[in-house]
Amino acid sequence: MNRHQLSYSGVMILLLLISLIAINVIFYFIPLRWDVTEEKVFTIAPGTRKIVEGLEDKVTIKFYFSKSNEEIPPQFKTYAQRVEELLGEYKNISGNMLEIESYDPKPDSEEEEWAQKYGVNPVNLPSGSPVYFGMVGLSVDREVNIPFFDPRREEFLEYDISQALYKLSTPHLTKIGILSSMDLMGNTPAFMRGQSESSRWVVVSELEKNFEVKHIPVTTEEIADDIKILLVIHPKSFSERLQYAIDQYVLRGGRVIVMVDPFSREDARNAPPNGQFGQMPANNSELPKLFQTWGIEMESGKLIGDFTYATPVNSGNGAVIRFPLWMTMNPEALDNTHPVTSQLENMFFVESGALKKIKDADVEWTPLIQTTTDSGLVDAFMMRFSGPEQILKTLKPDQTQKAVAGLIRGTFETAFPAGQPAREAQEGDAETPAPALTHPHLNKAKEANTILIVSDVDFISDAFSVQKMGFLGQVIIQPTNDNLNFAMNAVEFLSGNEALMSIRSRGRFTRPFTTLIEIQQQAMFRYQEEEAMLQQKLDEVRQKLQSLQDQAGKQRKLLLTPELQKEIEQFREEELKTKKRLREVRKILRQDIESLGNWLMVLNMLAIPTLVALIGIGFFIKRMRKRQKI
Repeated sequence: MNRHQLSYSGVMILLLLISLIAINVIFYFIPLRWDVTEEKVFTIAPGTRKIVEGLEDKVTIKFYFSKSNEEIPPQFKTYAQRVEELLGEYKNISGNMLEIESYDPKPDSEEEEWAQKYGVNPVNLPSGSPVYFGMVGLSVDREVNIPFFDPRREEFLEYDISQALYKLSTPHLTKIGILSSMDLMGNTPAFMRGQSESSRWVVVSELEKNFEVKHIPVTTEEIADDIKILLVIHPKSFSERLQYAIDQYVLRGGRVIVMVDPFSREDARNAPPNGQFGQMPANNSELPKLFQTWGIEMESGKLIGDFTYATPVNSGNGAVIRFPLWMTMNPEALDNTHPVTSQLENMFFVESGALKKIKDADVEWTPLIQTTTDSGLVDAFMMRFSGPEQILKTLKPDQTQKAVAGLIRGTFETAFPAGQPAREAQEGDAETPAPALTHPHLNKAKEANTILIVSDVDFISDAFSVQKMGFLGQVIIQPTNDNLNFAMNAVEFLSGNEALMSIRSRGRFTRPFTTLIEIQQQAMFRYQEEEAMLQQKLDEVRQKLQSLQDQAGKQRKLLLTPELQKEIEQFREEELKTKKRLREVRKILRQDIESLGNWLMVLNMLAIPTLVALIGIGFFIKRMRKRQKI
């Protein structure tokens, strides 16, 4: 190869490198993304696209973040950048129907005043410095805000923003009714509930973000037509006339979600004192008459236990055992083909009942959540008198799967062919006529309908679905599982609004780097033995030194002997040397871990560009050789 060819080759390699740099610069400005994460957490969900592309009125999002505050923790800045990037993606798919405005609300500024007017309230850092980190959406005469973007809710970021846009684009929210024997709305005074607190359940607060929620009293005799979905939660001792109202509502085409429970801990916890020592009020609920008509049954007085999904609990004597009646269920227990459960990952059920279709019933039964064959049934009364260990011995797997939740679909018939039952006469009732019904009695529905049934109520209670934490003066609600997601998905599915369901469970953005963790552990093991030996030696030196000092203290009235003084000094020097060596060992460990991290970062940044460059150079050399042969 002559000098001219070498010069030509050098120019071509230089041009290749310039091309690679130019391509990177061009693609930096082109809104093209490739999401290679396992759960596609950086990909805009179909539900979000449906909501954003369906905007009929222009929406302005005002994003407030105190980026000029020098005291803001780094994780806040990183998360704020993630929020802004996501808002930019929303704007790109909106077709100019979405405008994004960013503000830095400095103290005593006009931006700060407007942020407070919009309900974007600051949180205070430990130093007392206020930080604004929220947004407000404005459209026509509607306004929806997110007061604070909590970094711990990053996995729900897209859902929170899309939910705000959905509320802006829906002037009239779907009305749902809650019919329950328990006070989910937080209206009953605490002293009447047998507990120290009286608060609205988080599931109700979550429903109110997307729906108009109405409490329906248990004295109701007819469900209004404006109730699009009826949630029947823990129907304990429902009257015949109330069951008739539910029956006729279903036959008229109303959608119903029924949650029954053979042993409700929440009901027992909130039950008012009955004044009778030793007598425990019933805490189960069921609707056998309606279930029979709907073609479904739950074995009365029986609880499911699954050894595969058993959850570790305290047995009461200090030991921890895996308790099969508390089931932590993974995706294998969920129907991954149905929109209600397809994106859920972790659900927790507490002493649930077993649902199954009645043999030969003319209905379609779709189990959504099921146990494994390593499950069995125990009597519910054992929960009152037996401990977890005794129940564990009693439970025997019967090699059959059992449904905890499912959908029943069919053209249902009435459970009350004779019409509305007569009123149950009670002492003290006034002789007042019952109000006339606005709908005629139906013996059979005109069209097929769908009912969702769950054999547990406690799973949506705050105690088993969320964790409440204080954070910079605010109460942060952190879901501990997908229980509330399931409830929200179920309501959205039956309401016909499936857009939000594809957004709710997006997976976690912060995933553990298992390879790096393993490497770090290996590095720690290399120094663990030496560190333990040094720590043991340091403890021995300190004990000996303390003993000498105690001895010197007893001789405080006398002069210390030269031998004792010398021995104390020697042990102090040894203590200093041991501490120094221990610090060196820990420093080396940190350096090794940081070095591993730096190498991984360099490899991550350079591996792909280097691979592309080598491939390009290889093709170039191959092409040059072909030309030389010619």
